[in-house]
Amino acid sequence: MKFFKLIVFCWAITITNWAVAQTSGNIQLTNNGVAPAPAFALGAPAILSSTIIRKGKFYFNPEFNLGMDLKPWTLFARVGYYLIENKKLTIALTANTNWFFMKNNPVINNQEFQMQQYYSFELNGEYRPFDNQKFLFSYWRSDRLRLPGVLFENFINFAYEFDNLKLGAKNIITTKPSIFYLEDYGWLSGYFAAQTTTYQKENWKCNVFLTTCWPITKMQGTEFIWNTGVNIPF
Repeated sequence: MKFFKLIVFCWAITITNWAVAQTSGNIQLTNNGVAPAPAFALGAPAILSSTIIRKGKFYFNPEFNLGMDLKPWTLFARVGYYLIENKKLTIALTANTNWFFMKNNPVINNQEFQMQQYYSFELNGEYRPFDNQKFLFSYWRSDRLRLPGVLFENFINFAYEFDNLKLGAKNIITTKPSIFYLEDYGWLSGYFAAQTTTYQKENWKCNVFLTTCWPITKMQGTEFIWNTGVNIPF
């Protein structure tokens, strides 16, 4: 917990120093926290928070993902740069240091959590062929910084988003189906399908969402995952 508090403090200082930059983000209250690679979930109610602080072509994207007991689950510190940004196409490169806190059951040497630390490089893109439609693509490569943990991970994701679809006069739907390939060295390798759908009433300050993910390739230890909750943007 001391390490966790130190990371939070450092990020708070960074955010304060970038106060003049463009800032946006969201907080989610969920029944079953889902990781950025949606094949994984906390398996318990969670609080997920993400902030994007932008200055010119650079951005800083810290994420805090906690259980409802406020104990850490995952922490991310992304620093990115927009290579291309125009009306139709956006491509960004990102370096990411991240921590995963795996709960020891039973507790080992008085340590409640096993901390895994990784560094990642990300290529993220978005192509907008029509108004309210986006084609999104990503490639993430993660490598272990120290034991314990998975030696490396590859994540390739393709998604197509239909944004702000009107259902009647005051109902707004956004849906994003996706297919991705995930390789965790020595553990699993295969294809998954997923989707996230959000619903918002006109003039609401938040939306409700449903995320589902299921393996296409048969892999031991993988199963259907779902997650729902409330998303509060800011």
